[in-house]
Amino acid sequence: MKTHAKILSLSFLTAASAAAQDAEKITYEDHIRPLLENKCFSCHSPDKKKGDLDLTSFGALMTGGGGGAIVDAGNSDASRLWTTCAKKEEPFMPPEGAPLNEKELAILSKWINGGLLETKSSVAKKSTKPKVDMAVAVTSGKPEGPIAKPENVLLEPVIVTPRTTAVTAMAASPWTSLVALAGTKQILLYDTDTRQLAGVFPYEEGYARSLRFSRNGSLLIMGGGRGGKMGHAIVWDVKTGKRIVEVGKEFDQVMSADISPDQKMAVIGSPSKKVKVYDTATGEELYVISKHTEWIMGTSFSPDGVLLATADRNGNVMVWEASNGGEFYILGQHKGACTDLAWRGDSNVLASSSADGTISIWEMNEGKQIKNWAAHGGGVQSVSFTPDGKLVSSGNDGLIRLWDINGNKVGEAPSQGDVVTKVTALFDSKSVVSANWRGEIKLWSLEAKMAERGQLSSNPPLIAQRIVEAEKIATTLVAQLPEVEGKVKQTADAVAAAEARLAETKKQSAAAQAAVAALENEIKNLPGQIAAGEKAVTEAQSKRNAQAELLKKHEQSLAEIKTTEAALAKLNADKAALTKPEDAPKVAELTKSIGEQSGKLEALKKAAATPPQALAGFDQAVKAAQDQVAALKAAKPGKEKQLPEQKKALEAWPKKIADNEKQIADAKAAAASAQAQLADQKAQIALYQKLPTVLKAAQFNVGVLSEKEKLAKLEGDINDYTAAKKENEDAKVANAASIESAKKAIAEAVNQIPQHEATLARLKAELEGLEKATEPTRAADAAAAAKLNEHKQMLAAREAEVAALAKTRDEGAAAAKKSAEDIQKVIDPLNKKLVEVAAKLKGPEEQLKAKQANVTLQEGSLAKAKQTAAERTAALPAQEKAVKDAEAALPQLVAAIQSADKTLAEIRRATAGTGSAIKSARQAVAQAEKALNDAKAKNENAQPHEQALTAAQAKQAEAEKQAAESTLKLADAQSEFDARREAREAADKALNAARQTLAKTKNELNAANAAAAQGEKRVAQAKAEVAAAEKAVAPIRGQHDSISKEIAAQKNALAAKQAIPAALEKEFASKAQPLNDAIAQLKAALPPLEKTYADAHGKLVAEVKILDAKKAEIGQSMLALETAKKKKASSEATIAAAEKDTPQRDRNLAEINTELAKMQPQLEPLRTKVKQMEEQYLTMLPK
Repeated sequence: MKTHAKILSLSFLTAASAAAQDAEKITYEDHIRPLLENKCFSCHSPDKKKGDLDLTSFGALMTGGGGGAIVDAGNSDASRLWTTCAKKEEPFMPPEGAPLNEKELAILSKWINGGLLETKSSVAKKSTKPKVDMAVAVTSGKPEGPIAKPENVLLEPVIVTPRTTAVTAMAASPWTSLVALAGTKQILLYDTDTRQLAGVFPYEEGYARSLRFSRNGSLLIMGGGRGGKMGHAIVWDVKTGKRIVEVGKEFDQVMSADISPDQKMAVIGSPSKKVKVYDTATGEELYVISKHTEWIMGTSFSPDGVLLATADRNGNVMVWEASNGGEFYILGQHKGACTDLAWRGDSNVLASSSADGTISIWEMNEGKQIKNWAAHGGGVQSVSFTPDGKLVSSGNDGLIRLWDINGNKVGEAPSQGDVVTKVTALFDSKSVVSANWRGEIKLWSLEAKMAERGQLSSNPPLIAQRIVEAEKIATTLVAQLPEVEGKVKQTADAVAAAEARLAETKKQSAAAQAAVAALENEIKNLPGQIAAGEKAVTEAQSKRNAQAELLKKHEQSLAEIKTTEAALAKLNADKAALTKPEDAPKVAELTKSIGEQSGKLEALKKAAATPPQALAGFDQAVKAAQDQVAALKAAKPGKEKQLPEQKKALEAWPKKIADNEKQIADAKAAAASAQAQLADQKAQIALYQKLPTVLKAAQFNVGVLSEKEKLAKLEGDINDYTAAKKENEDAKVANAASIESAKKAIAEAVNQIPQHEATLARLKAELEGLEKATEPTRAADAAAAAKLNEHKQMLAAREAEVAALAKTRDEGAAAAKKSAEDIQKVIDPLNKKLVEVAAKLKGPEEQLKAKQANVTLQEGSLAKAKQTAAERTAALPAQEKAVKDAEAALPQLVAAIQSADKTLAEIRRATAGTGSAIKSARQAVAQAEKALNDAKAKNENAQPHEQALTAAQAKQAEAEKQAAESTLKLADAQSEFDARREAREAADKALNAARQTLAKTKNELNAANAAAAQGEKRVAQAKAEVAAAEKAVAPIRGQHDSISKEIAAQKNALAAKQAIPAALEKEFASKAQPLNDAIAQLKAALPPLEKTYADAHGKLVAEVKILDAKKAEIGQSMLALETAKKKKASSEATIAAAEKDTPQRDRNLAEINTELAKMQPQLEPLRTKVKQMEEQYLTMLPK
């Protein structure tokens, strides 16, 4: 027998229930192998391992096939062996022949749930699949506490391949600098800040097709497997690197998997075209979505956990309620396969990418597509939202592109020259990671021009090689440090030099600005300066002229001095010549003159003692002032010309300053870059100087982890053996108790069996006597029953005859009703057809009526037009005569006006002469009055003057009288002229009115004639339309009339059929009446017969009750006897089973104690070793 150490896995069932102990154990050897041999060995044997599965031995069955394990201890629902045989999961097994029946399925299920026993002495196993409740609360923001990163996990690659291959899966933690990518037989985790390997999660079962971090970043779910063989999803704890959940048991690789934000559900999608959702705590399948028509290529829970998006190879994108799989939206379909799905952080927007080269954006309020654009030629491979709401995509064109939500391209990375299989945005919205067909993993900055900022390896070397490489890199980095530091100093000096250039440029710019300002000020002040200079010239010239006048006066004074001196000399000479006494008056006069001239001379000399300044200085001052004015005037054009040139030159300074500032900015950027490079260099030096220590510790940790696994296995085995020991010991105690209890039960049964047998014999004898006593009662009951039955048969016969008559009636009525219904079925389509024809007829008839009404309308309009024409024709002669009469009267009125005008002119001239006469007469009166007054004043004879005055006054009176008469004549003439003019105007007005009336009448006549002619045409056209309409209506009307006649005929036939039931009823009543009378007589005779039977039967029932009671006593006695016998047999079987099981338990305990004796001494040393190794590992880590 194989040792338990080999058979037992890391975990056993700790105990079996008492019921399980009592029941027969289901084992592979005794039950399952014979069952499978008949159904499965033809395909699953060592010679023909279909699906790489052999079922002919226990070990081979436990190994499983190409899709992994096919049984899970204690969980038949999660075991593919049972689900495929029970037709719960495809492919159904066996594929041909009779399926397993319910009994066989029950045995198979019981074996799996009972712990997969190989033999009856085997210890039951328990499920190897961890069942962990990982549920967490869903939050929209960053989770509380530290974000999960791998700690002390495996860093040694599972395998290092000769070359890299395409990366098929990649994911980034939503909250930290951690990216996971699919490698060969492993999942690699990198810290994107240090670009160092952070963890290795072995996956040797197949190939990863999808990776996703949980919403809080603590878990990593992988979907994958082997094409055509197996598929599943595995969940790792990011911090510890331990597998904690495995769901799915597909027969093909899983193309996509995701875990819900609350971590309660996991979803997988595969080529089965089904989306399956599992409970992560139990592994139970919660629901299946079967609406997709092709391979499932994408599955993704929304960040809030409310929705689940799925996509397939036909391009369909669908959204479901995550809690139950209910349909939420069938969004739409790409023209090519859907390659990826991505949710925006707020769960309101979903992005999908396709092999047709497009990206679609879907909103979740109404399930509509809000954007769709061509993103990559040849197809889009991957799409991902950045945390700030942008989109990054990759495609077959080798490009990575950044988009806003409206599909506007905002960035593009350089081409990678091959298909970019995956791209994912990092948590900070500043970087993305891409993977391509060649296996290259590149980090890109989303800032500036999406520059590459590093690479990761999809095929990292072994730790030993990485240690050597780290040491080399550290040495190289240290050697490069002086150069980098020199570059930092060089860039700092460049910044200082640029700042100095900027200061000098600003200084020169300020000087240039000051010069322009000074020149502007000079130009502004030139007019004033020129005016001041001209004023100075004027003043200088005034001073020179004044000085010249002074010089002239001085010269005049000098000349006068000479003249005075000469006169004085002559006076002195004259005085000297007068020597005679008589000359004394002359001498005195000359003396006086000499005194005067001497005083004058003295005054002149005194005044001329200080000669005035020469004109040369004043001339120079005038010239200087004139030269200054001339210079200012001469300088003005030059300065005015110079100013724009200097201003233009000034415009160049801001650019020079900006250039200098840009040079500073560039220099500072270069300095910052150099400083950043230096900081990065120092950080890299620190990293790579520390990395060998970290890697050596990691290398040592490989052994620590291995020893931990050994310790965990040993502890598990010891716990399982300890549990099995307790189970067997408890079973022995239970066996002993069962034997003792069974012996007591046997003793009791042995005493009870004879008593029960005697009681049974007595009861059977009593029953026989009672049965003989009831025989007369049974005979009376049978006779009464026979007579009653005979009577009832006669009654039934008569009732049957009535029923037959009723049936004939009913069948006839039914046939009539059927015929009526058939007729009605004919009528109903006819009515429907009549309605349809009426509907068809309605339009044409309405059109006909409308056209007939139009004929009436047009004929009325024609009659009205003709009546109008007749009326206007009748009125025309009178109106023409009125115009002629008015035109004939007009010349007389014109002549009368001319005559009156002539008379008026003559009277006006005459009236004008009277005015002159009055004026002359008045002047004559005035002259006469003046002459009279003069004469009176002179006392001359006034009589002639008075006479003259009287004559003048008489002439004045005559002139005024004639003037008054002329004025009256003028007024009369004017009135006559006005009356004739008004008569002319009235005649003109009447003529115009008559002409207008005539014209109007003619126009109306013409219009009426035209309307009549048009009306006749319209009437003719309307009548033609009526004829056409009548022609169109005629066939429809004929059809309508025909259908109406057919309906009337069918209704007559219907009435005839509807009358048949009444006739049949009448016939039935006449034939059924005699029969009903006979039935009434039979029914009247029935109660006495029934009473006789009831009495006889009642007596029999009472006696039978006594018999039944006796039979019940016999039954109870037989049951008691059988129970005692069974109790004795069961107890004997219990004793036999316990006596048989106890030695097996002893053998089990001996084997278990042997194994524990081997393992327990290993436990503490191994624990000590692991603890020491952990302590050593921790001391190896850099502080």
